[in-house]
Amino acid sequence: MESRIIYESDKTYLNGIHWIKPKIDSQTEWLYLNPENIAEKDFEKIFDSNFNCEKLYFVINRSESKEVNQSEAYTEIKLLYGQIKFRVWNENFESVVEFDNEVYRKGTKPAGNSSL
Repeated sequence: MESRIIYESDKTYLNGIHWIKPKIDSQTEWLYLNPENIAEKDFEKIFDSNFNCEKLYFVINRSESKEVNQSEAYTEIKLLYGQIKFRVWNENFESVVEFDNEVYRKGTKPAGNSSL
């Protein structure tokens, strides 16, 4: 998929996302993860079964968004995390993880919402 199409899809589907609070009593959906100490196991926890797909979409900006194979995702995230704001979508644009410098949040399309 072309960069601009991934970027526009992100804008379209982002409005329908429900951000998940990590605990019932949490005040925010954002979680801290130190970019100096990240490991592959950290990302395995973040990217749950909703991301069990062959390809992921990385949304950076209109010209740098891209499709990445699942096997290359950790390497790509490690390069970007702590540097810039970006989002990673599953291949159906139904689940997303947003990274903003040293914090991240997870979201999903609520059940019963029809696709746009």
